[in-house]
Amino acid sequence: MTIVRAATQAEAQSWQDGWQEHLAAHYAGYSDPAARRQLVDRRLGAWQRTRHGTVYVAEEDGRVVGHLAIGVSPTADPTEAFIFQLRAPGREAAARALHDQAYRFATDRGVQRLGAVTPTGDPAVDALLGPYPLRAQQMVKDLSEPAVLADGLTGRPMSAAEYGPWLDGEIVGYAQDIADSGSATLDAARERSAREFAELLPEGLGTAGHSLWTLCDGDRAVAHIWLRHGHMPGMGFVFGVNVYDAERGKGYGRAVMLLGEQATAAAGDVQLGLNVFGSNTVARNLYDKLGYRVVDQFRSDDL
Repeated sequence: MTIVRAATQAEAQSWQDGWQEHLAAHYAGYSDPAARRQLVDRRLGAWQRTRHGTVYVAEEDGRVVGHLAIGVSPTADPTEAFIFQLRAPGREAAARALHDQAYRFATDRGVQRLGAVTPTGDPAVDALLGPYPLRAQQMVKDLSEPAVLADGLTGRPMSAAEYGPWLDGEIVGYAQDIADSGSATLDAARERSAREFAELLPEGLGTAGHSLWTLCDGDRAVAHIWLRHGHMPGMGFVFGVNVYDAERGKGYGRAVMLLGEQATAAAGDVQLGLNVFGSNTVARNLYDKLGYRVVDQFRSDDL
């Protein structure tokens, strides 16, 4: 029989120590130790900021066999309880009991969603959390091989004339992507999109650490990519990709990503990361084919 109860203070501290070790192993694929440390600290910081943060343990025959750490996000819209870790290695019944407790925790606090990050490294837990709708996923690629553009394709810095129309379109498109992913209402997504672009590109094309590129087929502009260099130690980040509507379905999405890899390597980074919304199946398939690997999948279930 599985019993779920609140952890003692000592048990909660033991869980956090073990979770920190688990996170360090989870992010071992990042090339720079400082980047790995940043990612671990980010997850630990989110736990410290959560509201109603609670650790539960699952007991079988008087022995602790699993943990659930859960809290309420202080900023999420819609409101969300978030599973920071659900772990019960080799104990399917305990995993189910802890998962049931997560739902009770969320419904008792009247939140609208229950969220989690996968993969967890625990097959029984992934089987429970995997059906949650995918909202977004973080991916990364090692730039160990030079990227080569097809004949006739070239890249150049985005021009000032291109920047204004690009920015207007990206603000609208990003807001729609957020709303389509189910992460926020459209009104909230529009506010978030406008705010984030203003914060990230305060000096437009001249913003330090950022570069914006145009992919050309001959003398015709067909796509753009926005990069942040040194986003984390050793890693650049794709902040935006856009292929002109009339040019879609011609392979330019793949090509502009290769252009981004070239620019990232030239800036001195050895990895390139990105975030893709779960609703964007076409982009996720492209990144899979280009060799990007999934690091974290952010999922949430409507209650």
